[in-house]
Amino acid sequence: MPEQEEQDREIKVDDDVPMEGADMVNEAPTEKETPIEQIRQLKMRLEALEKELAEEREKATDYMNRAMRVQADASNMRKRLQQDFARAMQDALKSVVYEQLAVLDSFDRAFATLPAEFRHFSWIEGMSMIQSQLYSILYQAGIRPIEAMGKKFNPIEHEAVAFEETSDQPEDTVTAELQRGYKLQDQVLRPTLVKIARAPQATTAGAAGNEANQTQT
Repeated sequence: MPEQEEQDREIKVDDDVPMEGADMVNEAPTEKETPIEQIRQLKMRLEALEKELAEEREKATDYMNRAMRVQADASNMRKRLQQDFARAMQDALKSVVYEQLAVLDSFDRAFATLPAEFRHFSWIEGMSMIQSQLYSILYQAGIRPIEAMGKKFNPIEHEAVAFEETSDQPEDTVTAELQRGYKLQDQVLRPTLVKIARAPQATTAGAAGNEANQTQT
């Protein structure tokens, strides 16, 4: 009996050996497939992350473009407001300065007709100082007189109101300044009233008569 039990135990032990080998054979393929599945899942996750990153990058680019457009619009609006303000200030300055030009004209006419024997009086010198002070204020505001005497007639800066027949000056040369003109910055505020030279009519008529006589001869 003890020998029979010993043999049964050996048979049971031998029967267990193949069963453990079978389990190892069945588990082996699972261990080989697990890394591949993990790699596939990681790849899918990586693709999803790349897609999300691309979407976020597009959103960031869109936000940046919008911010740049808003900044550009704000800059353009600020420039337009500055230009409108400068234009309004210049228009207001023109209206104020234009009224002061009449005062300068009064000073010019007064000193032009002032007799020489009165020029040494102190009250005349006081008037001259007031004229200089007013002109200095307008000069600081950007007012400049338009040069006319001896210049060629410029219809933008000069206004011809009279003609002078002379052969001493080229034709269309300013021979007299009747009322001084002024410019504000680079814009003509008021043109200068001038007299310009014109070729003598008698000389022209004589030249025409000589040409007619030569033609008849």
